[in-house]
Amino acid sequence: MPSSFPRDVLSVDTPGSPGTGTVPLPPPSADLLDRALVGWERFLLGVFAEASDE
Repeated sequence: MPSSFPRDVLSVDTPGSPGTGTVPLPPPSADLLDRALVGWERFLLGVFAEASDE
């Protein structure tokens, strides 16, 4: 079955079997998740603060 993905798209192929799979990424660290949560909270607070000023 032909792939539905366009050709020449950057991907990470597993060694020894090109084109048959990808290497799974490790899960994010707790520190990264904490920083992402803080960023989203700041973003959401900023969005709602701007919307209420209109």
